[in-house]
Amino acid sequence: MKIAVVGYSDSVSKILKTLEPQYPNIIFLPYEIKQLDESMEELNDLKGRVDGVFSTGIGVYSQIIKKLNLDIPIVYSNREVGSILRALWELRENYGDMENLKIGFDIVEEKILIDTLDEFGIKIAGMDIQEYVEDKNELDFLDEHIKNLAKNKVHCVLTSFGYVYDYFKSKNKPVYRLQATKNEILNQMKVLLRDIKINENLKNRIGVKILKVSKKLKKNDQNCGSSLHKKLDQIFLRYSKDIHGNYKKSEEDEYIFFTTQRILETVDNELKFLKLLQEINSLGKKVSVGIGYAQNIQEASINAKKALNISLMNNKGDIYLFSDDKIRGPLYKKNRYDYSTKINNHFEKEAKKMGVTPKYLSKIKALQESLKKQEFTSKELADILEITERSVNRIIKPIIDNGFGEILEYEVCSKAGRPRRVIKFKF
Repeated sequence: MKIAVVGYSDSVSKILKTLEPQYPNIIFLPYEIKQLDESMEELNDLKGRVDGVFSTGIGVYSQIIKKLNLDIPIVYSNREVGSILRALWELRENYGDMENLKIGFDIVEEKILIDTLDEFGIKIAGMDIQEYVEDKNELDFLDEHIKNLAKNKVHCVLTSFGYVYDYFKSKNKPVYRLQATKNEILNQMKVLLRDIKINENLKNRIGVKILKVSKKLKKNDQNCGSSLHKKLDQIFLRYSKDIHGNYKKSEEDEYIFFTTQRILETVDNELKFLKLLQEINSLGKKVSVGIGYAQNIQEASINAKKALNISLMNNKGDIYLFSDDKIRGPLYKKNRYDYSTKINNHFEKEAKKMGVTPKYLSKIKALQESLKKQEFTSKELADILEITERSVNRIIKPIIDNGFGEILEYEVCSKAGRPRRVIKFKF
């Protein structure tokens, strides 16, 4: 088993020092980053190489989730009672009596901090707590600490950020590191191993991939009739060996492959499959693809067929996946998004209140989550949802009328025609 440890250098070192003696059979791969907003492109090779990721804090964890499309378990070392007490103990050695001390904290929950101080009878004069906010980076937290120190609002800083700690140390400012304790690290490691085991069980499921080869040939195409089918059979036979599975052809020019989810999701398989699609396209054929996962062949085949139907409906030769009541796709495209097909009563009531169908509400929410934004032009929505702008305007009208969205402005089009609206959703 391989686990990546990602984050600031001192935290990475502590996690490795804590875990390596406890888990000698696990290979830990360190990945050090200096700031949250720096490029994480080097982490793209984690997919297919490691079984899980142990990040050094919630900031690093959030950046990995936001920037990398990893489908492996990820945890972060949290700062709770142990790390707070450890930092306060070090602080007391330097300051002695803390009753007149005002302290600036970051990345700790206010309730946990107050309960810890109360439980152990620790009295301080005041505190400023910067809890984690997704759109803030270390520089934002650092600026706030600098302002508070300058205004004498705090006398010293207890920070979870290695970058902030090193900055204040270089300026000879009173700063202490909120570092996860061994016990907190070991507890999170147990969570990660549990999640990896669950993920392993999921990946042992059956994987079915259906390719629908279009019947339209290019004009004057020499690859026709039995010659074409022979070439396709050669390509598909080779691919079935690559995935250690079987395939069969149906009467509707559908080629069905049977293997496991684990094999289909390896980087090597994905590269070979994309090469396969290029080969088929070079023969003058278009391919629509549906993938399905389940515990047995029958359910996986049904799921793959549902995914294929979506691909056929869009008629662009895209790849879709159906699994765990979720549609994912188009895969390998920038406009990919995942949405749930399972609608509960609460969701139906929410959709009814907005005046939109549960299906489109689910899709719009999935877009917000996938793209990390709430503002879209009508053209964006039309392209991603693969419907006309007129249909988009019809869908969003009741949402706006019922107060769950607003028009911010009109986007000026370079060509003649009606300007496109910029819509901000309020859910």
